[in-house]
Amino acid sequence: METVIWLVASLALPLILLGVAIFAWTRRTPVWFYAGIPSPTVTDVRAFNRANGIAWALFSLPFFAAAGVGVVHRLAAAGIILAGCLFGIPLLVFSYHKICKKYEKTE
Repeated sequence: METVIWLVASLALPLILLGVAIFAWTRRTPVWFYAGIPSPTVTDVRAFNRANGIAWALFSLPFFAAAGVGVVHRLAAAGIILAGCLFGIPLLVFSYHKICKKYEKTE
């Protein structure tokens, strides 16, 4: 029973992140990243959204791994989650800005 509770609790975050990735991938207008700031004007909306979707999907991977590892070793899973947050969030922000520069429309 403890394992089931662990899996339900630990799979919630990566499934939400994967949902954000799918949302970004399928959106017809440029996806935004920061709340309250409009999405950028881009040259290729489909490629821009696909790149953002891939970034979000990659961000969810350590949390999926932590869910699996946590079945066997909870402390190792906590380390993976910590690393995913400490390194993943800044990497996600950096990749978003890099994607924006790549697809930014210059007039």
